[in-house]
Amino acid sequence: MESNQGIDPQSGISDALGPTQASGSILKKLSPLLKIGVALIALWALVHFNRLNLSIFGNLEEGWPWLVAAVAIWLPTYGLVSFRFYEVLRMQGVPVSFVQALRWTMIGSFFDLCMPSSSGGDIIKAGYVVKAVGNGNRMRGVMAVTFDRGIGLLALFLMAWVACAPAWGELSQMPNGRLLVLLLTAICLGSLACLRLLGSRMIRNNARVEKLVTSLPLGDKLWALAGTFHAMREQRGRFWAVVALSCGNHLLACVALYAICQALGMNVDFLKGLVVFPLAIFSNVFGVAGGFGLGTLGFDFLFAHLFHIPGGASVGLAFQVLTAAMRLLGLPFFIWNHNANTNKAPFNPDNETISV
Repeated sequence: MESNQGIDPQSGISDALGPTQASGSILKKLSPLLKIGVALIALWALVHFNRLNLSIFGNLEEGWPWLVAAVAIWLPTYGLVSFRFYEVLRMQGVPVSFVQALRWTMIGSFFDLCMPSSSGGDIIKAGYVVKAVGNGNRMRGVMAVTFDRGIGLLALFLMAWVACAPAWGELSQMPNGRLLVLLLTAICLGSLACLRLLGSRMIRNNARVEKLVTSLPLGDKLWALAGTFHAMREQRGRFWAVVALSCGNHLLACVALYAICQALGMNVDFLKGLVVFPLAIFSNVFGVAGGFGLGTLGFDFLFAHLFHIPGGASVGLAFQVLTAAMRLLGLPFFIWNHNANTNKAPFNPDNETISV
């Protein structure tokens, strides 16, 4: 077992992914000056390759108040997702402060700009968490980051599914409206059923199942992984609170997206938007630096087939530029990170030590 004393949390990236000791040593020696250099190179690349292009807003005359409103609406989402991550960490027995959870969230958000996927910053965030949780709890740390992202995505579909009820009048008239509702129902109920099954007490408390799983190659780690689902399953109130925080975050994002549509002169029905906007936001997962590329195409496809209006790509690009600009708020957290570690004994929800 390694000691995490005196080690830069960024070297947790190495432990989470298993690179060589040499690469971890390089990351460990990063100074604030080098961090600034890395950030400047990333920003230059974004501008050079037109990934961060604010000229799309240059010709707006009457729509700029809507853009200001979109920014104002978007800002509180960082507080919501940081508190969500704080609660997920607590579910997994990682007792950190809200400030620390906020710092990790903002750093991960910034690095979403620099990674191949719009959620690639989770790798960086996981590296910090792994070093902070201490020996014997790395599985919980990594899974806390995974659950944070997964619950966020689940909440997107749950919100769209719930919004189908008030928007049913219009959805039922759409060529693919009924299929869309059926698909959302399957995704939501199927995901919740899987979470319940993986965290089932029947499985966790069954000695035969434990013996069978632990006898497999990497069986101890698989059983530890199952323990993270069980820890979440045993805290239903906190789980649904986390889902509610995610839905609040996505609702604000949808309102901001509606404001962007108004700024670009597109009149869309807001109730119908609560079904379409979450799917468009989800498409950003497949893009780069916040959704550019495939995410932009996703916006264009969904607006054309569900709203039946052209220009979805323009809305998508505007939304992605806005989110990219907002993610730059994570830059100061990256540069001035205090490398705080969590030294308190971890609270274990199911009263057992998971060592991985």
